Amino acid sequence: MYLPSFPNVDLFSAGVNALNGVLVARNPSHNRGYAAVGLLIMAFFGGIGGGVTRDVLLSDIPSPLKDPIYPLACVAMGLLGLAIYRYADSREEWFRTRLLAFFKSFSLPWFAILGAHKSLDHRIGIIGAIIVGLIATTAGGVVIDLFSGVTPEIVRPSQHLVTTAVLAATVYAVIAVEYKNAAFFPVTLIAVLVAFVFRIFAVREHWPQIVPLAAPAVGPDNDRTTAA
Repeated sequence: MYLPSFPNVDLFSAGVNALNGVLVARNPSHNRGYAAVGLLIMAFFGGIGGGVTRDVLLSDIPSPLKDPIYPLACVAMGLLGLAIYRYADSREEWFRTRLLAFFKSFSLPWFAILGAHKSLDHRIGIIGAIIVGLIATTAGGVVIDLFSGVTPEIVRPSQHLVTTAVLAATVYAVIAVEYKNAAFFPVTLIAVLVAFVFRIFAVREHWPQIVPLAAPAVGPDNDRTTAA
């Protein structure tokens, strides 16, 4: 199957995630008193962190560094995020949890598919393509979480973030490899639709994730208590 490039989708996904990066950094859970320039840096992490990580893993010059439109889009969306916080503080929570969450549900599968897409173009197998797709989807968010001193979202119950990315990358990679004569756009749309619908229902219906039963804490204090 011929694998064309789709930079406009990559740019759209980068913009959505850059805006999300600023708004996440302003959450009470993440807010560390960031300066305006710090929030713009978070926009870069969110917008191009995944794409840069993906291309580095594939030994490519990162696309966001070759095309100046990516940094400009991150700056523009970062400034929009600052404006939302400054002038629409009362609506920020609604914007982040409703409208932006919807767009993120759409862009999330694309990031995973782009990662799988480029991996297959580099002759990497299905498993490798799925792994790269997952990393490309989550790397930016992980960096924002770590900078903010927060446990990364991907290892917590997070509205099936990892599941959606793996689902999108898997559907795309399997169909692309097994049906080499299949048309590109139907394959892409199937993968996006499957992952997007799953994500929407998972968030709306609050589908549970597997969380092991919490074990009692064990430490020096507990040992002394037991010995007494």
